[in-house]
Amino acid sequence: MLSRQCVVLATTLVLAPLATPPAHAQQGTVPFPAATEAAVDTLPVWERTLYKTLTYQAVANLSDLALYDVVLGGTAAAGAGFFAVNAASAAALYFGFEYAWQTLGSSTPDMTHATIMEKTIYYRLLNSSRNFALGYAFSGSAAVAAGFVAVNVVTDTAIFVTNEYGWDAFRPIPRTP
Repeated sequence: MLSRQCVVLATTLVLAPLATPPAHAQQGTVPFPAATEAAVDTLPVWERTLYKTLTYQAVANLSDLALYDVVLGGTAAAGAGFFAVNAASAAALYFGFEYAWQTLGSSTPDMTHATIMEKTIYYRLLNSSRNFALGYAFSGSAAVAAGFVAVNVVTDTAIFVTNEYGWDAFRPIPRTP
């Protein structure tokens, strides 16, 4: 039980600093210096999407692994399988969603609270379905899978929103697909 408490504590310590979005992302239009704008124009959407996927998945997979241990009562042997399936399916979903959002989503390059909320809701619906299927596959119980989804919604939403605000603040959206 001590190891589960350590994992939960470690996850909390990692996620706690991420809970406060930067003030920069709260502005409707964010002016960037000309040098930054030139660099943004050369960053292809697929590359930006790849980087966003890596930053989101690095934290989200650690959180999911801790939740797997605590909520689903996973064993170490099954944890490796869970981690592999979760990492592959989550990265594929996130990359596909993010790429589609960047190429087909909002026509304005500015991220506002409203667009981040809309994007988060759409992603949460897709990812919660994936998490339920994953939880059910590894626990064999719909109730346990639903509990996994319920807890995961809170943690992954915080990670997702923090990732969005972070990328909005530090790496602007490219202007061309």
